[in-house]
Amino acid sequence: MNVTVKQTVQDPPPTTPTEAEPSSAVRARPDPARSTKLRTLRAAAGTYARSRSAQVAVVAAVLATVGRLTVGHFGWLDLVLLGLVTLLVGVVEWIIHTVLLHAPEESFRTRRLQTSVSHRLHHEDPTLLRNVLLDPVQAAAFLPMIAAFTAAWTLPLILITNRLAESIIAPTGLLGPYLTALAASWWCLAHYEWVHLLVHTSYRPKSRYYKRLARNHRLHHYRNEDHWLGVTSNMGDRLLGTLPAKRSDVPLSETARTLG
Repeated sequence: MNVTVKQTVQDPPPTTPTEAEPSSAVRARPDPARSTKLRTLRAAAGTYARSRSAQVAVVAAVLATVGRLTVGHFGWLDLVLLGLVTLLVGVVEWIIHTVLLHAPEESFRTRRLQTSVSHRLHHEDPTLLRNVLLDPVQAAAFLPMIAAFTAAWTLPLILITNRLAESIIAPTGLLGPYLTALAASWWCLAHYEWVHLLVHTSYRPKSRYYKRLARNHRLHHYRNEDHWLGVTSNMGDRLLGTLPAKRSDVPLSETARTLG
């Protein structure tokens, strides 16, 4: 006698969340924008032009430049101030990078002022595009700070040089030379954004100047975070002892990604 055994076919166990088929929304989610996906100078320039922080800095610099041209009465002091801004920018970058951006997590600067929060994220993931460029609010906040700092060192210098020059050449006014230094300083901020973007892309600069900046900044991120602190200038590193002659002179840091 044949006995038919009835088998019960059970539904397969539900898949776990990690095994489940991703939803269409998840599948369609784009990869995070990476600076390394920018492989040409044109692509980098396009990203820079669309950046809100770059737009803030460039518009401010253009307005200051127009203001300076409107005031007129250019003189020798304008050239002196342009030279001083060029020399100072590397030192200022070094100080901001060291004191504010690399502030310890437990410090007042990080806990209250949050000066290092976004920069720490940038070190953790250096090619994530949203952390390479400044937030537009941050860029806008830098403008009055730069204006105040520029006034603090230029106005006394203008007054002193005018007093000393009275018996030799015609003195200059205050506003014109100040606007020269301010426009140059705001252009430095715009240039900082450009350089910081460029050195994090896959494009390899052709000029010696930008090649050196790209090399130094990669060493800062991937070898030792306490060296190569300048972004657009290595003057601060040269003066303050953080520009080694050879990269092998500096040990490979275990905290380059975490900042300690």
